[in-house]
Amino acid sequence: MPKFSTIIPTYNRASFVCRAVDSVLAQTFADFELIIVDDGSTDATKLALEPYKDRIIYIRQNNFGVSAARNRGIDAATGEWLAFLDSDDEWHTDYLARHVYYLSGKTALCMQVADSCFWGLDGARRTYFEINGTRADLPNVDYLLIERPFAFIVRHGPWQVGATIFRRDAIDAAGRFDAAITLSEDLDFMARVALQGATGIVNEILVDIFRREETTACLTNHNALHGRRLNEIVFEKLCALNGLSDKERHVARGLLSANKRATGNILLNQGDIPGARSYYRQALLLNPSARSIGKYLLAYLPARKRSSS
Repeated sequence: MPKFSTIIPTYNRASFVCRAVDSVLAQTFADFELIIVDDGSTDATKLALEPYKDRIIYIRQNNFGVSAARNRGIDAATGEWLAFLDSDDEWHTDYLARHVYYLSGKTALCMQVADSCFWGLDGARRTYFEINGTRADLPNVDYLLIERPFAFIVRHGPWQVGATIFRRDAIDAAGRFDAAITLSEDLDFMARVALQGATGIVNEILVDIFRREETTACLTNHNALHGRRLNEIVFEKLCALNGLSDKERHVARGLLSANKRATGNILLNQGDIPGARSYYRQALLLNPSARSIGKYLLAYLPARKRSSS
C-alpha cells in the first residue's frame, strides 16, 4: 500500500496536464501512486499522457464532471492518504515531503491543508490563506492543529483541494464528492471530512494554482446570481449535517445568511425589489445581525435614497 494516492482529474487540458503530472513525478517523497482520470476529453489529452503510461494509472470515463472524476479516482486509490491536484496546477517538489513531516506523531489527523499561491491571468499573485483569512489566524505560527475543525473550515472558505491531503478512512466515513453540486463542491467535501477528526494547517506555500487562458467565470460557467444560488444549496446542506454542535451550526447558518444577503444585493441592483426583500428577510431570520437588519430596511427605502445610502 503506498503512503499516498495522487488523483488528477482532467478534461481537455492537453496543453497543461503534463506539467501537473511532472510536478507529481518530481516529488522528493516517492511513496505514491498517480491516478489520472480523463473525464471524457475531446482534445489530445490521452496522446499527451502516452509517454507516462508506465508511471501512471490512466482511467477514462464519459464526461460527468470534476466531482465524478475525483470519485472515480478515489475508488481506484489504494493509498493510506489521498491527495488531489487539478490538471492545470502544480505542486512544489517537496509538497508530499512537507506534508509527511507535519504528519509525524499526529495519529488523529483526518485532513491537512497547506497554503498555495494563486496566479491570476494578469500575473498577480495572492495566497489562498490571504484570500480566505487563514493567514490572520496564523501569526508567526508554522503549523496549527485544530481538534474540531468544522467551524474553521466553513468560516475560512474557499479552500484549495489541490493543497490538501485526506486520510482514506476519513473520506470513507464522510462520503465522496457530491457530483450533483457544481460549485463549492470542495467546501462541501472538506466540511464533511472535517467532522471525522483533527485538521492540520501548514503555513507554507506548497502549490501553484493557475488561471491560464480562462477566467474563473469561464471555468464555472455561472453568472453571479446563479453562483449564489448554487452556493445556497451547499450551505443549506452544511446546516443540515448531523453531529454539529450548536456553535458549528451557528457558523454554518451565518454562512448561509451572508450568501442570502449577497443574493439580495444582486437582486436589488437588478431592480427586483420584492426578491431582494425576500432574501434579506431570510438572511435576517437565519442569523440576526445589524448588517442584515440594515439591508432589509434599506430595501424599503425609495430608490433615490437607496442609491445615496
